[in-house]
Amino acid sequence: MSCDTNTCACDTPASADAATRPSYRRPAYTVNETADAFEVAVFVPGATREGVAIELADDQLSVTARRTATATADWRPLHREIAEEDFRLTLRVNVSVNAANITATVTDGVLRLTLPKAEEVKPRRIQVS
Repeated sequence: MSCDTNTCACDTPASADAATRPSYRRPAYTVNETADAFEVAVFVPGATREGVAIELADDQLSVTARRTATATADWRPLHREIAEEDFRLTLRVNVSVNAANITATVTDGVLRLTLPKAEEVKPRRIQVS
């Protein structure tokens, strides 16, 4: 798997008003490969299961996560460590995966994806006769 460097670019043309254009931040993530799958952890603090959208099209895995406001209306922060932007990540999947068996969970601000490898790319043991 490799990363697409243009993941934070918005699809809206540059001439559009910046105030109306959605702003996205690229989340931190890790990718681990096992014999059977790729395990991707995407760090999306403030996002819930309902705010996450995942799409696999051709060789592009796209993740968009919307943050939910947890503060009351009369609360005023003194300092923010994390920007209020939503998250968007695009990864290039350069190995065949079994798209029908991809699983995803969100727990404590971490989106965990499991992308099972397609049978043709899994390592096999060959018996010598």
